[in-house]
Parts: sequence; structure tokens; C-alpha cells
Amino acid sequence: MKGGMRTVAPVFQIYRFSDDDVVWWRLVSPNGRGLARCTLALPNLEAARASVESVRASVESLVPVLRLTDTYRWRWLLTEDDVPVVQGIGDQDRRVRCANACRAFVLLAPIAAVDPVLATFRRTAAAPVTARRTAR
Repeated sequence: MKGGMRTVAPVFQIYRFSDDDVVWWRLVSPNGRGLARCTLALPNLEAARASVESVRASVESLVPVLRLTDTYRWRWLLTEDDVPVVQGIGDQDRRVRCANACRAFVLLAPIAAVDPVLATFRRTAAAPVTARRTAR
């Protein structure tokens, strides 16, 4: 414990939605919030684990891209050969905060554990069209 606060290790969580057959992964930061997720749905648990390991192994060579949204908020991606591989969850009000969120992923991904349990969530809204694509 540090200063009376318990520290939680970052963890990759593999999950699915109860109304869907595909799986996703996300990195949950030490403060318990989702920091980033994969950009494409994956066909099964093994593919998701392989995707996490691939990102962990190559995170230093992925290229960060910061984008200004239509609502003047900032979002980040990590790309490989101009193909998005990781995307930040949420958006930031300032470019510097967006860059820091991206940097936090790059620093935490190699040391984060992978949760062995496949989590299942109930979807509260329809999946966006882009989220329905599946990685091959």
C-alpha cells in the first residue's frame, strides 16, 4: 500500500458481449478504468490472447496517431503499417492529455498481466457498424 491506497496492477481483460460470438480485449489501467482496446473483434479466446501477445511484443514499434474529433476532442490510435491496432478508450479535451494516455498504454502494456477469465458483458446499446468487423 502506498499512502493508504492499494495499488492495482494493470491487466488485459478479454471479454465478449452476451449477444455476440466475437471477443475483444482491453487494457484496464491501475485506476480501474479502461485505457485502450483492440480495434477489431476477434473470432475466439485464443485469437484474442494471441493479439494481446502480439501487441505486447511490438508495442514499442507501433506508431501513435492523435486525431481531433468533430467535437474538438482528441483520440489516439497505435498503428502498424498504417493499420490501426490499438485505440484509446474515450477521448480527451487536450492534445497533451491524449498523448499522455497513449504513452501510458505503451508503458503499461508490456508489464500488464492477462486475466485468464473470459468476461461477458450485457450490451446496453447497439454495436457501432465499425465494431462489427472481425479480424481474420
